[in-house]
Parts: sequence; structure tokens; C-alpha cells
Amino acid sequence: MLRIWICLLALVGQACLAMEVSPHFSRQLEPVMKLYQSGQWQQAQSKASGLKPNSDAERAWLAQLQASLAANLQQTAQASRYVEQALAYKEWPEQQQLQLLRLRGDIQAQQSNWSGAIASYKAALALKQDDALRLRLAGLYYHNKQYGDAASQSEQLLKKGWQKQAAIIRLSALTAQQRYGVAADQAAELISHEPKESKWWQQAVSLNLSAKRGDQALALLQTAIDRKLMGDASARNQLIRLYAWQGLPYRGARLLEAAMAKGQMKQSAENRQLLAQLWEGAREWSQAVDSWQLLANQHGQPKAAMRAAELLLQQGKTDAAMTQLAAIKSVKGEQGNRAKALLVQAHLNKEQYAQALELARELQQQDNWQQKATSWVNYIRAQSEELSKKAA
Repeated sequence: MLRIWICLLALVGQACLAMEVSPHFSRQLEPVMKLYQSGQWQQAQSKASGLKPNSDAERAWLAQLQASLAANLQQTAQASRYVEQALAYKEWPEQQQLQLLRLRGDIQAQQSNWSGAIASYKAALALKQDDALRLRLAGLYYHNKQYGDAASQSEQLLKKGWQKQAAIIRLSALTAQQRYGVAADQAAELISHEPKESKWWQQAVSLNLSAKRGDQALALLQTAIDRKLMGDASARNQLIRLYAWQGLPYRGARLLEAAMAKGQMKQSAENRQLLAQLWEGAREWSQAVDSWQLLANQHGQPKAAMRAAELLLQQGKTDAAMTQLAAIKSVKGEQGNRAKALLVQAHLNKEQYAQALELARELQQQDNWQQKATSWVNYIRAQSEELSKKAA
């Protein structure tokens, strides 16, 4: 929430000269102003309620004072009414008008009236350029979901020199506009000014990924981890997956394997599966088989054992695959049927037709496998007849 602008009124004597208020009213104001300037706003408000202005200028002066007091006492509804009364007076000196516009903008912002606050700040900026006020305007544009204006205003400020808050507003606005590449560059600028702040590294990585700049995301993440700015398990997990995405599964597998060995990442089923998939992506078949088998043994996952068997078959290691599949075929459901189907193929490769036929007939009893199993049965019968003819 934006803070209330503390409207510091000019010294009574100077204000009276500028506003042409009566000496009598100036004398009435003096004790109220002393209370105001010492921060005794409740007492000042009580005393101000007894003042008796006799002209438009004096009524405007009193409205300004009451608006400021109500604002500082968090009485926003009253402050809003008083500031409108004060602004109705058209003879304010420029500085007083500027303060009133800023005060109205602050009150409107506290009421979440973003559009009204934006209009007030723009009117104040039209009277006098002010970087602090422009920064607040940029923030209001963001709150009002006018992300283009928020980015534009904050960019104007950044062209004049570095301002962290302006950079944050611009980063947020660009992200909201889904301009991920430009937002990532803004995050990189924040990193250059605050290189030890991990959240900028995290945002830069995330934004580069959203911008499909995986190489830059990978470089940033690796650097952040090397500098111990992002050393938690989630950061390592993201780095590992980035390696895979960037076509470097071997490096990802080695990193994951080392992290689990050192206790930096859990030896969970999820991480074991990821390791096996990375080894497959790197075409390191032996390590992939070992990883799948370890996952099956430690976490009791038939699917992992099945995948190990499939890889063994692909590598021509039929006997090892058949041993693996023999332990899975008794599993009820689709996993057991899948194991039987792979065993049929393995027996056919070894021309062990009797064993293949037995399993194929079992699969004929399963609706999902009936058609495929029947084709195997017909093939095996044909092969058996051919062998019988040759033997005769």
C-alpha cells in the first residue's frame, strides 16, 4: 500500500501573504500548525474544527489542513472530501496545488482507486516533473493492470540512472505482458547490481526458459549453483532437466548421480526414474538398465523392471531379458500381459516355439491381446508345420 503523502504546509506567514488570508485567521491557524508540525494530529484536528474562515481563500486553506490531518489519521473518506473542497479553489500557488494533487492521489491509492490516483499524479506531473512521483505513477499503472504504461514509465526513469524500484516495476510489468525475453534482460540487469541476490537469478532462469532461451537459462543456473546462490535440491533438479532439454543428458545424469551419492538430492523413486531416463537419452544402455533395475528392486515398480527387460532385448541380451520377464509375467493385469508378450517374442527369436505357443494361448484369453496373440498362434503353427515337413 502506498504511504500517505504528509502534506507539509508552508509557514503560516508566507501562506497568508500568498493566499491573502486575514491576520485574524493567521493567528487562529498558528497554534493548530504548531500541533500539526509536531505530529500531534488528533489535537490539531480537534482545534482546527473550531476555526472560522471568512473568505474562499481561508476556507480552501482550512480544507487543505483538514485533508492533511485526516489523511495522516487514516480517515481516508474525510480526507477525500476535504481535498476535493481544497482543490475547488482555483487560486492556489503552483506548489500548494501540486501538494494537494499528490495528497489526493495518495488518498485515492490507499482506497485502491487506481484510476483516480493515476489521474491525480498525472495532473501533478503536468505541473512539475518529479522522478519520485513518476515512480509512484509507474507502480499505480501496474496495480491497475496497465502494464504497458507501467513498463514505459519505469523505463523512462531507468534511462536517467539506476533505480532498483523502477527496475522491479518494469520487470513485473514485462512479465505480466509475457514479454519474457525483455523481462529476462531486465532481471539480468538486476543481477548486475545485486549479484548476491538469489531471487534475481531465479527469475532470470525462469524468464529465459519462458522465452525458450534454454542455453542462457542453463548458463545462469549453472553459475548460480557454482556461486552457491541456488544450491537447494529444486535448483539442482531444474539444472538436471535443463541439461536434458539442451541435449546434454549425459551431463544431467552424472550430476544427478553425484548429487544423490552426496546426499544433496534424495534417492527417491522419482529421481531414480529420472536418472534412468537420462541414461537412456545419453544412449548409455548399461547404466540405463542398471538404473531401471535398481528402481524396480528398491521401490517395487514392475514398470521399471519391464523397461529394463525391453532395453535388454533391444541390445540383443535375450537371456537376461527373459530372466527379468519371467519374474514379471505372474503380475496381474496389463504389466503381466506385457511381460508375456515380450517373452513370446524372445522365444520366437530363439525358435522356442512350444514355449512361445503356450504363452500366446494364454494371451488369447485377454481381450486387449486376443488379436495379436491369435496372429502369433497362427505364425507358430505355420512355422511348426514347416519344421515338421523339413524333418520328414
